[in-house]
Amino acid sequence: MDGPDETPQLRARQLKAAIDHLGARRWRLAEVQCRLRLSDDAGDVEAMLLLALAIAASGEAARAAPFLDRVRRARPDHADPCRDLETMVPRVPRSVVARQYRACLRLTPADARLRREFARYLLDNAEPDAALTVLRDAEDSPDTFNLRGMALAETGKFKEAARCFNGAARLDPDSSAGWANLGMMLKIEGRFDESLAAYDRAIARSDNDPQIKVNRAITLLHSGRWEDAWQDFEARFARPGYAAPSNAPLLPGVDGRTRLDGTRILVWHEEGFGDTLQVARYLPMLAGLGAEVTASVPGPLLRLLRGMPGIAVIQAGESELPPHDFQCPFFSLPRAFGTTIRTVPGDPYLFADPALTAAWAARLPGDGLRAGLVWAGQARHWLHGFTSVDQRRSVGLAAFAPLATVRGVRFVSLQAGTAAAQGQEPPLGMELTDPMELVHDFADTAAVIANLDVVISVDTSVAHLAGAMGKPVFLLDRFDNCWRWLHGRTDSPWYPSMTIFRQPRPGDWNAAMHRAAASLASLAVFRASQLVQSLPAVLATAA
Repeated sequence: MDGPDETPQLRARQLKAAIDHLGARRWRLAEVQCRLRLSDDAGDVEAMLLLALAIAASGEAARAAPFLDRVRRARPDHADPCRDLETMVPRVPRSVVARQYRACLRLTPADARLRREFARYLLDNAEPDAALTVLRDAEDSPDTFNLRGMALAETGKFKEAARCFNGAARLDPDSSAGWANLGMMLKIEGRFDESLAAYDRAIARSDNDPQIKVNRAITLLHSGRWEDAWQDFEARFARPGYAAPSNAPLLPGVDGRTRLDGTRILVWHEEGFGDTLQVARYLPMLAGLGAEVTASVPGPLLRLLRGMPGIAVIQAGESELPPHDFQCPFFSLPRAFGTTIRTVPGDPYLFADPALTAAWAARLPGDGLRAGLVWAGQARHWLHGFTSVDQRRSVGLAAFAPLATVRGVRFVSLQAGTAAAQGQEPPLGMELTDPMELVHDFADTAAVIANLDVVISVDTSVAHLAGAMGKPVFLLDRFDNCWRWLHGRTDSPWYPSMTIFRQPRPGDWNAAMHRAAASLASLAVFRASQLVQSLPAVLATAA
């Protein structure tokens, strides 16, 4: 006869054995172990869940669906059991998870919660069109409206998304989600006062959510109200997972006249390469006030930023931090200097190494107007939700076809990453030189740019680099553009040499590209006229 503790101990052993089998992908053995446990206690929900996961992971979606449904009904206050399948370790292929969700929906098509969970999963995996299909027959609710709105926004249908978020806020005015999402869509439409009002309602209902506060600050930045925005933008420090490399005090505001002699300041890379390149302009300003400035940046930026006089540069994560009195993430520098649209330091501040520039000159076309091209950004798959942003900001080389019709232009690829392969099949009539296999870092990229006449780029780090060097830049900007390019402008206070060609409608690159082609043609004519004017002087010298 079993002792009083034998049954709990036996159950623990059986469940552990099933979990071990799942971890080793021994699906059948896990199923057998779970069935043994269920033969002793048919109501053991945990064993039922493990059984369902074993069957689902093996790819037998239809057979797993009834067991998952039983778990779902047995624990209505828990997350959907399909989420357990999503998070299994080792990971189950996404196709298997999606097939399981569909099988469960076929079994219980009226389960609104399951339908929303499946739509959420599809959105998390960058499948907004599929999410909209799943939600087509879903009952109207705040959650459904929010999911529909997010899916529509991901596909660039911002007006329709705003209507959904407005519906969510109307059905549940006490929830912050609908108001916050509505605020984001109104910002994209340039309705900034309405956006701020929506964010204020969201914050009143969820004052402890730092992301909502950051998004409100971004609306202020986008509308040009920088004086009100920078301090609020610091709410990003409270976001989950945000970690500073130092516990030193944050650099306070400086007015440009206060001396900082002997003050040691650590400035550290925060997010994208373009962000750091954009605000590196403040490093010499700090040094000019007498501060001892150390910039901690990723490896690809090391050589380039070491060319800035008076700045010590170290590689992030690979060097012991030097002693410092204050620390400052790069994107807190505009706040420290109280930057407004009228006071952005606009002079060139990054320069190519002369020896590198000369070396790269020999690898590039020697005639015609030389235009560098960038057609795709860095996808950053590790950032939640960034994949769809990258898809909207990237255009693809084929869309540059209008530029290929401009006479007298030699094109140079500045494209990095997997999208660079598109350069092997340029648009008809485009002569494209691709030196990027020999480019090791941004110092090399700067040397290539120094040999060009213009850079034509989507919103990516190369556009920032070219602008920081004072090189003419044609920025191809998506409709739902980044705040730093402001709203409705064709110029940028950050880069006086930049011209912005913005989509007039979401996804409409054709109009923007044709305007860029017309400007490129004017630039080519101007350059040709300069060469003609200088020709007599050249001939006189030769004589």
